[in-house]
Amino acid sequence: MHKIIITKILILSVLNLKGSDFDTISILKKIDLQIESTSSINKMYNFQFDDAEKEFLWLSQEYKNHPLPSFLLGLSMWWKIDASSGKAEKITKNLDNKFLAQMDKTIDKAYDVYKEGNKIDGAFFLAASFAFKGRLLADRKKWTQSALSGRNAIKYLKEIKKNDMMIPEIDFGNGLFNYYSVWISDKYPLLKPLVKLFPEGDKLKGIEQLENASGNSFYTRTEAQFFLMRIYLSERKLSKALQLSKYLHDTYPNNSIFHKYYTQILYQNGRISEAFLSARDIIKKYKLNTFGYNQDEARISHFFIGEYYFAKMDYKNAVINYEKTIELAEISGKEKLGYSFYSHYYLGKIYFDMGDFKKSKVYFKNVVKLTNRKDELNQRAKLNLKKIK
Repeated sequence: MHKIIITKILILSVLNLKGSDFDTISILKKIDLQIESTSSINKMYNFQFDDAEKEFLWLSQEYKNHPLPSFLLGLSMWWKIDASSGKAEKITKNLDNKFLAQMDKTIDKAYDVYKEGNKIDGAFFLAASFAFKGRLLADRKKWTQSALSGRNAIKYLKEIKKNDMMIPEIDFGNGLFNYYSVWISDKYPLLKPLVKLFPEGDKLKGIEQLENASGNSFYTRTEAQFFLMRIYLSERKLSKALQLSKYLHDTYPNNSIFHKYYTQILYQNGRISEAFLSARDIIKKYKLNTFGYNQDEARISHFFIGEYYFAKMDYKNAVINYEKTIELAEISGKEKLGYSFYSHYYLGKIYFDMGDFKKSKVYFKNVVKLTNRKDELNQRAKLNLKKIK
């Protein structure tokens, strides 16, 4: 729902904004700049922000009264936010404020364009800006504000639906709404009253719409593929998720988010050796302070490396990496997530098999503390503790 905006973002790039400041002819119909626009957008996806933003700033000078430039700059800020997970709160808050300022600026300009008669462009940018605002607010657990932004996005999305040219992009936006409106209700029951403010969703229909957008849209293809990859992963359609994650990582090798998903999905497909190589590359970039490669990326990568060495019965290196996973999890406050307590569990097994029951007992007890009583891993840890006694 909230990423409907991206469907619009790419499209904006196609613009040929000649004429009056408030041209009533939709820029979305001017496709002669598609290739050039796509190039700058691709730079953004590949985290070449300086190069991409230079082009966006040029647009802001040429078309200062149009919402396109501020929207693109806001979108660039969004990816910086997404890639800064785990950074200090002061850093993320500063990025949040800059992003919201760009979206508000876009909304103001889009209203002007809309009132001057360019309904498609105005509605497009209004829907996109409200959708992105809603997504960030949801990530920050500001549910009511997020819902209000989402309703505004849907309001203007309805106007875009009147234009046949937008069908693939509409499938992208509608697909996200149909899938995630149901997903949110299932995962967060307390939010059902807010979800009821929106039309009823349909997960299967949402997946079909996203697949159509992924295969047939021009402007929103990357966004559709990214969301489909995540949905396939959550639905356990692992081979499909791997196919998309590989394409995204190969196409945008500097994008740490795509890199992390690709490594995770390799592991979940049982391709341990490939996951090991990909994880090792993440660690290398993390040590070089490459943008987007933060403690969280390093945390999960050390786990995958540990799994590789464990499978090879190289317990010395397995221990080093499992312990590093635990260390980074504690630093980032993620010690109760799966990679952390599985690291404790496998360390318990390694020391048990080595006959170091004192250390083994410590790690199995940690598993019991970190997991819920009914969890399978909790029960397995307790059984192992009984063996030690």
